[in-house]
Amino acid sequence: MALSYKLQLAYYIIIALTGLIGNTTTIIVFSQRRLRSLRSSFFLTCLAATDLVFIFILIIALLDELQAPVMTVPVCLLTIYFSHIASFLSSNFTLAYTTHRLIAVLFPIKVTTFLKQRTNRILAITLLIFACVFYSISFSVTTTKLRTNTTNIVHCEEDPDKPLLFPFLVLDTLFTFIIPFSSISIMNLTIVYKLQTKLTYKYKLSTASSTAPMISPSIKSSTNSSGQSMTDNIQISQLNNGNNNNIPSESHHLLRQQNRSFLCVRPTQRYKRINNNNRSSPYLPTQQHTPLYQQNASMHIRSTRCRGTASAKTTKMLLAASTVFLVFNLPYHLLLFCFLFIKKQPPWMLDAVNIARLWFFASFCVNFFVYAICGQRFRNEVVRLFCCSFIRRCFETNNQKRLQERQNSIYMSHRLLPISWSRLSHSN
Repeated sequence: MALSYKLQLAYYIIIALTGLIGNTTTIIVFSQRRLRSLRSSFFLTCLAATDLVFIFILIIALLDELQAPVMTVPVCLLTIYFSHIASFLSSNFTLAYTTHRLIAVLFPIKVTTFLKQRTNRILAITLLIFACVFYSISFSVTTTKLRTNTTNIVHCEEDPDKPLLFPFLVLDTLFTFIIPFSSISIMNLTIVYKLQTKLTYKYKLSTASSTAPMISPSIKSSTNSSGQSMTDNIQISQLNNGNNNNIPSESHHLLRQQNRSFLCVRPTQRYKRINNNNRSSPYLPTQQHTPLYQQNASMHIRSTRCRGTASAKTTKMLLAASTVFLVFNLPYHLLLFCFLFIKKQPPWMLDAVNIARLWFFASFCVNFFVYAICGQRFRNEVVRLFCCSFIRRCFETNNQKRLQERQNSIYMSHRLLPISWSRLSHSN
């Protein structure tokens, strides 16, 4: 047995094991409640399931290489059929979540109206039905030959003499390679350009605010967490406290429209506060509600910034995943596209196709590592998942020992009984 053949078998085994563990973990993690709320989690789960199907096909081919009697006629036809479907769905699911992320970057306000879980399910079912119907043509272009007369093990390949094979491969290349890869490349460049534009704008805004002239030291030191100056806070506090005697009705209405985006208090609560303040003395404005408003405003702005930061991290993770997909799939599909129009292939091209095929197989197990490296939430959920199965038992035993020790201390001294029970209730 040649050394290259042994290395190839070892490579197939590593890809199969890594793909089984990684894709199964990815499906479990994205099905958790914490990551299910992500808009792209549905297509990432579908992509992991598609990669898992291709890994099973690779395992069947590996068993056939190890002389296991698995490649019968039905298995031969189904492996070619499902390999085409898996390759098509892998490209288009990657295109789907890249489209999701592009919409989220370009239209962050209307993203909830554009991207819904029902639309995702309809699109996924449509792609699956189209793939199952279209790639049924592979049954008519696949030929099988018996290896020996004593067994039903066959050689499996697509017959180049069939006239339907060439248009089938051309359409397959169009749906699997040309349309998805060109669209993903354009979308990735658009996302990178949009993110770079936002970063440049934020940098210019920060430099402009840092070089702005200061009115007084008190105003400089009275900037709150939401980025408002004390003059804005004074205007808003005047609106909340009902000081309508010093502000005309037109300016009062204008200030209410300007500061409506900063108000985080519900309308009913704000109405009650205005009525309560109107009952008090107009000459002695109460300032007891101003700290509460400032706290609510700062909490609202902080939550908005946290959502923006989480969305940016998700964008970077999905951008890295789609870029890795292009890197691992582009050489193999490009060489196959060249094979369609070159009748006489040079010998080096066959070797290049074999190397590109091995590189292409790695794309079905590499997504887990991309998510774990670039996605902090995914990495935390993976750690939590494995901690739940292995490490939590140790913590449970330690907690039980501590609880038993506390109960023993309770029974030993009645004087410490209320304190111990209170500690137990807080610890539980």
